[in-house]
Amino acid sequence: MARQIDKILTKVLTPRLLGEIDYLFKPKLKNKFGGPFNGQEYRVLLYNEIMRVTAPQAIIETGTFRGTTTALFSDCGPPVYTCELNKRYFFYSRRRFKSKNHVHVFCQDSRDFLRDLSKQGLYNEAPVFFYLDAHWGDDLPLLQEVEIIFSNWHKAIVMIDDFNVPGTDYTYDSYGPHKTLQLKYLERLENLNLAIYYPSTDPAMETGKKRGCVVLCVDRGVADKLDTIDLLYRYSP
Repeated sequence: MARQIDKILTKVLTPRLLGEIDYLFKPKLKNKFGGPFNGQEYRVLLYNEIMRVTAPQAIIETGTFRGTTTALFSDCGPPVYTCELNKRYFFYSRRRFKSKNHVHVFCQDSRDFLRDLSKQGLYNEAPVFFYLDAHWGDDLPLLQEVEIIFSNWHKAIVMIDDFNVPGTDYTYDSYGPHKTLQLKYLERLENLNLAIYYPSTDPAMETGKKRGCVVLCVDRGVADKLDTIDLLYRYSP
């Protein structure tokens, strides 16, 4: 019944009203997947360690959804820039972070969002943490996102969600031929000379959805700092 009502409302109400209604009357949506990073406690610890050793001056996220992970980012101090293409989720998240002036929510394709930020020269010479989670359909923007980031933010630290961790039971996304989030997919970016890191935590110890991830950088100084994190291991071909 609830789904039928939602379908009817979707036809008659604007995305803005739908987002506002979701936020005001459906509090459980704030943590639908168990909390930040799909409810994964070790991923949160990993994120905290990355923040500690690299001290990024900003956090940039693609794929806000309803802002569950964004809320974690918003508690750390640096300004947060996040984008969501789905208008209903965008208005939900904009309402959610209305009182936080350092959180900037955009309704935009992730590639256009990153290009626009780069043109503004925001933190281009500083370490910036990027969280890429805008992959969920036929149009997979990930390769272009990574290319845009490292072409403009040389000291970037990039975490990609839903990524295959070789030799483990972490789950990951696949959207058809040549669209599986795994190392082979990144090989098309070999010109970037990426330093590639995977979580060292056994998925049996992880909580929540047990989704895999990968962490990337190109700057040697950033890589030296990531090398000190026990919750990561550096991939060597």
